[in-house]
Amino acid sequence: MAPLITIVSSLPQSFTSTDTMGLLANDCTGDNIPFVYGSGRLENLFYIAAVNPNHVFNATGVTGKPNVDWCESHEVETIHTNVVDTLILADVCCEKGFILITYAIGCIFEYDYIHTLGSGVAFKEEDTPNFIGSFCSKTKVMVYI
Repeated sequence: MAPLITIVSSLPQSFTSTDTMGLLANDCTGDNIPFVYGSGRLENLFYIAAVNPNHVFNATGVTGKPNVDWCESHEVETIHTNVVDTLILADVCCEKGFILITYAIGCIFEYDYIHTLGSGVAFKEEDTPNFIGSFCSKTKVMVYI
C-alpha cells in the first residue's frame, strides 16, 4: 500500500518530536496512517511521484541562520527555496493529483527598543505585532498570492 502522506522539508532528517512535522509524524504513527519523509531536495522531486501519496505536507523554507535577517543579504537563496522550489512542488502535486498542504513561517515581530537583539526580552502572544516587512516574509507572500 502506498503511503497516504509524504512529509517534505528542506532538511527531512532534522524533524524532532516537538516541531510541526515531527508532531504530524507522531500523529500518523499513533493513528496507523502510513507516511514517508521526503528523501531529497525540492529541486529533485522525482521521489514524490514514485511514492505516489494522497497528501504532501510541505515544510520547506529558508528562515535564515542565525536568524531571519540572514535572508535580507541572501535573497537569491531565499527566493530559490521559499518561492521557486515551493512552486515546483505545487506544480508536481497538481499534475499528479496529490493534495498539497504547506506549513509556512510568518514574521510578525521585529526587534525594537524594548526587545533588543540578545536582551532576552521576548514578545508575548498578547503583544501587538510591529512587523513592517522582511525579505523572507515577502517571499512567503509571493507563493500564496
